[in-house]
Amino acid sequence: MTQNKLTPEDWIAAGFRALAQGGRAAIRVEAIARELKTTKGSFYWHFKNLKTFETAMVELWSTRATDDIIETLASYKKGTDRLKALASIASSPPPEFGGNAVEPAIRDWGRSNEFVATTLEDVDARRIRFLEEQFEAMGLSNKQYAKLFYAAHLGLEQLGLTTEKTDETDLQLLLKLLTKS
Repeated sequence: MTQNKLTPEDWIAAGFRALAQGGRAAIRVEAIARELKTTKGSFYWHFKNLKTFETAMVELWSTRATDDIIETLASYKKGTDRLKALASIASSPPPEFGGNAVEPAIRDWGRSNEFVATTLEDVDARRIRFLEEQFEAMGLSNKQYAKLFYAAHLGLEQLGLTTEKTDETDLQLLLKLLTKS
């Protein structure tokens, strides 16, 4: 077993990798400890139980995959520039946190877990609101543009799990079609 000090984030990252590979059923303390080459005691040093761990995972995902990205995009000009940057960021999530398979796995998990489902509803609402603001800054006030762009992103993520890998050029093309530029 390793003597390295693991942080809660190390455990959460491993939890996301497990989720991405095997769904919610793969989030098991013993299996994650084995992957991290440590003991279950290390897990319980950071988390009271599996439920607090799962809550920490979902809360970190919500922050990193929504709030932090929106904050990063604030440095870009509102509208097209932010949406182009978003397409790039959203198309390449960090592999150490499960990569492109994490969000579809979280959405699947949300079908059987009320906390995850509620968090997803909140995340979706914040993301769509952000997209609406960007399209509105471009003079496109029809809120359907934001929903179409978001739905395309989610669908491309799902499609990328079973067919060829998708990338930001797919969302860039949709952005061109929606903005006719």
